[in-house]
Amino acid sequence: MLALEVTSAWLTFRPLFSIMRSVPGVVDVRRQYFNEDRILFVYLGVDCVINEPWGDNSRYWIGPKSPEISSIDMAPINIAFQNHQTLLGHLWGFFKNAKRF
Repeated sequence: MLALEVTSAWLTFRPLFSIMRSVPGVVDVRRQYFNEDRILFVYLGVDCVINEPWGDNSRYWIGPKSPEISSIDMAPINIAFQNHQTLLGHLWGFFKNAKRF
């Protein structure tokens, strides 16, 4: 897996930072302010980005900064996002099914 896309509907920058920092091999996670590459990070020695196309999109693209020359496997990052979404799903189900007093 060279890159992945995740919805930005539930993800603000704080959870993005937390998820990225939880992945072994991810270092130097930092915010970028003046272009579509919202977050920069290094994964297993490769410069990577979390990109929001057009600066206002419903999805984030996560992958190497230079995908044409990279062969890094982004599967562990994908798993971290899947685990985070699963947690959100459980919390949503809990609140949705909670009895009202």
